[in-house]
Amino acid sequence: MFLAQGFSQSNSDKYRDTVNDFAAKVADLDVTVVSAPPPTAVGVMIEEEYLPKLNCVSQVQLLSYMHSGISEDVVTIDLASALIQHNDEYIYFRTDHHWTQLGAYYAYTAFCEKAGLTAQPLSKFEQGQHDNFVGSMYYYLSDYPQSKILKDEPDTLYYYRPFVEIDTNYYMDATMDMAYGIGTISYVDEDTSNKYLCFLGGDHPVTIIETDVQGPVCMLIKESYGNAFAPWLTSHYSRVIVIDPREFNRDGKPSLDLATFAVEQGVDDCIILNYPM
Repeated sequence: MFLAQGFSQSNSDKYRDTVNDFAAKVADLDVTVVSAPPPTAVGVMIEEEYLPKLNCVSQVQLLSYMHSGISEDVVTIDLASALIQHNDEYIYFRTDHHWTQLGAYYAYTAFCEKAGLTAQPLSKFEQGQHDNFVGSMYYYLSDYPQSKILKDEPDTLYYYRPFVEIDTNYYMDATMDMAYGIGTISYVDEDTSNKYLCFLGGDHPVTIIETDVQGPVCMLIKESYGNAFAPWLTSHYSRVIVIDPREFNRDGKPSLDLATFAVEQGVDDCIILNYPM
């Protein structure tokens, strides 16, 4: 059994049960539920023989376990295997715990393949970059002298701007009474240390991207990995509704009934993208 170091069976079962519960609530409502948990760099960039030394298990096996009990009403996508095929490319940052937008692109192509969509080639997107990005891993380790290695070898953040017409706003709760305009690829000052904020301007309770695409409506349930993923969906959907569940149904946070909200918003596809940590 691989269920050993670095693995929480109870949390994995909780994820599975939560996804199954949501899928059951929308089963008769023509909402397609997709579970696509992305691996971290440890699951993609490090050979399995070294994982025990890091107190980690294989994320390919971990994510396979999580999906083993998923309802047949849920579409599952093995993003770990898809990303491992590209682990010689710049798909994770060195100084930050997130994937790059190129890593999110390969997840998007895996989604498109499963969803029957044609993934748009990278050449169609305007590319830009932010240099000298020193991310979360450096700040986690900043009290240790070894952190200087990360500071001296900063990342470059490359972004890809959607080519469709878009209007992006975020909201503080699901009533969406007050809109705050942002960019799907937001402006980030070069003095800003966390340049990952260029994706959707960071984490917000609800973000809605309106496009000029004549297509269905998508809802993305995510944590911060989803911020770099969401812009790729704009090529296929008329609306991309991004929900950060950490911002609801907790002390001091607004409430949200996700199934009811999905129906009210006319959601066709719901993608659940939640990284293992």
